[in-house]
Amino acid sequence: MKEIVVVGASGDMARVAVTRLLALRDDCRLRLADRDLGGAERLARALGSERLAPEYVDIFDRRVLAEVISGAHLVVNCTGPYYRTAKPVLEACIAGGTDYVDMCDDEDSALSMLVLDREAHERGVTALICCGIAPGLLNVLARAAASELDEFEDIELAWVSGQAPPAEDRPAGSVGVIEHMLHCCVGMCATIRDGGRTYIPAFKEGRVIEFPAPLGPYKVFELGHAEPATIPRFMPGLRNLRTMGAIYPPYLNGLFRGIAGQVTRGSVGMREAVEFIVALDKGGRVASLRPFLGVLSGVMGQLLRGEIRLRDLRGLLQASTGRLQVEALGGIYVSVSGVKDGRRARVTVSEASVQGAGEGSMDIDVVTGTCLAAFASLMLAGDVTGKGVMAPEACVDPHRYVDELKKALPEYDMKLDLQFSWI
Repeated sequence: MKEIVVVGASGDMARVAVTRLLALRDDCRLRLADRDLGGAERLARALGSERLAPEYVDIFDRRVLAEVISGAHLVVNCTGPYYRTAKPVLEACIAGGTDYVDMCDDEDSALSMLVLDREAHERGVTALICCGIAPGLLNVLARAAASELDEFEDIELAWVSGQAPPAEDRPAGSVGVIEHMLHCCVGMCATIRDGGRTYIPAFKEGRVIEFPAPLGPYKVFELGHAEPATIPRFMPGLRNLRTMGAIYPPYLNGLFRGIAGQVTRGSVGMREAVEFIVALDKGGRVASLRPFLGVLSGVMGQLLRGEIRLRDLRGLLQASTGRLQVEALGGIYVSVSGVKDGRRARVTVSEASVQGAGEGSMDIDVVTGTCLAAFASLMLAGDVTGKGVMAPEACVDPHRYVDELKKALPEYDMKLDLQFSWI
C-alpha cells in the first residue's frame, strides 16, 4: 500500500479529494493530517474505510510536520490560504524526498514554490502545484487548446464561482476561502502584456464573457491568481495572458471590490475585513461596521457602471441576513489565440452550470476537490514523471487527465470540447 498524507484533510475541498482518491486508487492508504484532529476523525468515521487514518499536524511546527510526512509516497496539501501555508509544506517534502501536490491558486505562493525548483530537482522530488479547477483544469485546457495551433500568442482564462445558500450539509464560506478571495482583490496583480510581466490594480479591469447557459454573458475581472506565475514559464512564446474571475450573484463583486479597496488603502485591516465578510456570509452580527462603507462604495460603483440594477440590492440585503435564495451559477472559460496554417485562429472551451444543485452541477468544492484527486491519481499512476516544481500545463497530458476526471466524477460529464474559429 502506498502511503498518502493529506494535509488539511478536514476542509471542504479536501474532504472531496479524499473521497475521490479512495475511489480512484485502491492501492493507497490515506493519512488524514489536520490541526483539527476531531475534524479528521469525523471524516474517517463518515467514510468508514479501513484505509483512512486521522492524525494531528501543525504545518508550522517543522519537527511535527517532518514526522507526519515521513515515509509517505505523496503529500496532498489542502491547507490554506496558500500564500501562508504552501511553502512550509513543500520545503518539508523536499527535505524528506517526498512528492507533493496542491491546489495553490494565488501568485505569491506559486512564485515562492517555483524558486524551490532546483532544490526539488536535486532531491528527486516531483512537486505539482496549482492543481484545482482554476488554476489546474483550466491550465490543462489551455495546453490542449494551444496544441491545436501552429503558434499560440494570447491566452484568456476566466471563472465564475457562485454562492450557494448555506444548508445543513453546505456551510457558509470558510475563512480560508474568503481570505484567499480578498487577498486576490487587494492591491496590484500581475498580468502578461506584450511578452512581459506588468502590474495592474486587482479586480478593476475586466470584460464581459459569453458563457454558455445557464450563466450567459457575465463580467469577470483580472485578479491576483497563480496562472501568470506558471503559464509563461511552461508555455514560452506567450505574448498576452489575462486571468479573470468573478463571483455570482454580481453584487458580491462590488462587495469584495469595495472592501478590498479599504484594505489596499489601509483603512481596514485584512483580519477585520475577513471577519466582516464571514459574519455577513453567515447572516450573523458583524463585529465592525467600517467595512460597510466599502460595501456601499463597491456596490454603488456597480450601479453607476450599469453592472447591477437596483433590484439586485435586495439580494445583498437577503445575503446579509442569511436568507439568500438565488440560484448559484458558475462557469469556466479558456481562449487561446494564435496562428494556424498562416492564418489567425482561436480555440475556446467553456462550460457553465448551476452550483450545488445535485447531479451534473458544477459545485465549486466538488469539482475543485475532484480535480486535485485526479491530478494526484495520475502522479501515483506514474503519468507525471518530471522532477522539480511544475504546474499542470508543463507535464500533464490533457486527454489522459480528462479521462481520469471522468472516472472521478462521472456525473459531471467533463468533455474536452474545443471550439476552433478563424479570426
